[in-house]
Amino acid sequence: MKSILSLALYTATALAQGIYIESPAAGTELKAGETITVQIGRPGFPENIAEIGIAIGIESCSGSSGCTAPDSAIGNLLYSGPYDPQSNGPPYPYENFTVTVPDVTGPAQIGVVRPFLVGLSYEFVVGTAVTNVTIV
Repeated sequence: MKSILSLALYTATALAQGIYIESPAAGTELKAGETITVQIGRPGFPENIAEIGIAIGIESCSGSSGCTAPDSAIGNLLYSGPYDPQSNGPPYPYENFTVTVPDVTGPAQIGVVRPFLVGLSYEFVVGTAVTNVTIV
């Protein structure tokens, strides 16, 4: 019985790590200085969850090293604060954030970091997501 509960917790934790950048889509061209909507979605799951917050950043990927993972560095911080996704119909809950594209050009990566607590004992988890865009 104990192993079934552990398996259920680990499965729920793996599912709960999912966070998605729905908008802008990968490959989108953004204009430096423009205001955009970043839509962040989260799949539904059967476990307890307590949201801690979210950080959204954009990092220039020009250069030989490319972009770093958002759990290491987020680049230019566009938003940091509460995350409260709402169910507005299928497929899953999401929240929109209005941000301004920084004054850089070239390939870039929008990164999201979402720390949260999940499960019966509220295990600490960090979910991340990225989408590649071009700033013109």
